[in-house]
Amino acid sequence: MNSRMKYLWAIIILVTSISCNDIIEEDLTGTTLVIMSPANNLQTNILSQTFWWEEVTGATSYNIQIVDSTFQNINSLLLDSNVTTNKFNYTLYPGKFQWRVKALNGNSETLYTTYSLTVDSTADLSNQQVIVISPNNNFATKQQRVMFKWYILYNANDYRIEIRTPDWAGPLVFNPEITAHDTISYVLDEGVYTFGIQANNGNSTSLYSTRSFIVDTTRPLTPSLVYPTNNLIVNDTVLTSSVLTFRWDRPSNNGSALFDTLFLSTDSTFSSSGLVFKLPVSDTTYSYTMENASFYYWKVKPYDAAGNIGTQCMWRKFRYEK
Repeated sequence: MNSRMKYLWAIIILVTSISCNDIIEEDLTGTTLVIMSPANNLQTNILSQTFWWEEVTGATSYNIQIVDSTFQNINSLLLDSNVTTNKFNYTLYPGKFQWRVKALNGNSETLYTTYSLTVDSTADLSNQQVIVISPNNNFATKQQRVMFKWYILYNANDYRIEIRTPDWAGPLVFNPEITAHDTISYVLDEGVYTFGIQANNGNSTSLYSTRSFIVDTTRPLTPSLVYPTNNLIVNDTVLTSSVLTFRWDRPSNNGSALFDTLFLSTDSTFSSSGLVFKLPVSDTTYSYTMENASFYYWKVKPYDAAGNIGTQCMWRKFRYEK
């Protein structure tokens, strides 16, 4: 092998090595996950707990498990869940428990960190709080029937449900409802709401737990394309490093958060063979490095956080020249 070939092979090996390193995830083996709360061996009468640990650099998810008794002598497995955040809310009952967490990514994981917890019995609900499972806070939906679900609170006989608009200080949408179940649903008009739930056992009541949400049944209005304009010729003399910034305007919106899908194609049908990209965009601009001189077509299709899809705007045609 001559010196020139040796040099080329060295460059190839170096580039390959850099590319591989770019996609290799951090090795979590040997990393210790640190638990923040509840403290190890805590004894409490608070039934609803927030299990909280420090984020681990390089982790993409966490596995949390909770058992009745200990992991060496399990009475029952209460929870085995993978989560992407470093907090998890869960409601227990009086008893002795152990819980543990480990961090994971696609290639490695930490060891479990295990803590013990004792929950004492109490009939007093005044310091307790119901944990709502769904919907998530600031949830947006286009469905008018909204389902609410929560964890049963030990020693609670029933639950008081309130829905107010637009926030907890606003007026009631319905008269308060009492239920002994852990789910309830309502059919609601389009609008912004706050759901509240309180546990009761005849002698005491819990704190209210609230969740805000929006019912949005309206399709987004069609955006207006601003730049590049139709039949415009764009060349590198007016661009910086061949970067073209697409711009469009959104009509005013009173519903859930708006997003758009931006399309760029080399044909007006936006077929798969001509499609350059199809990207979700939260802003009303997108910068793209142009590569090949050609005629291009672009358009924008709106949608919102509730899942409503609007009518896409008419495409615009332009020519890019180097």
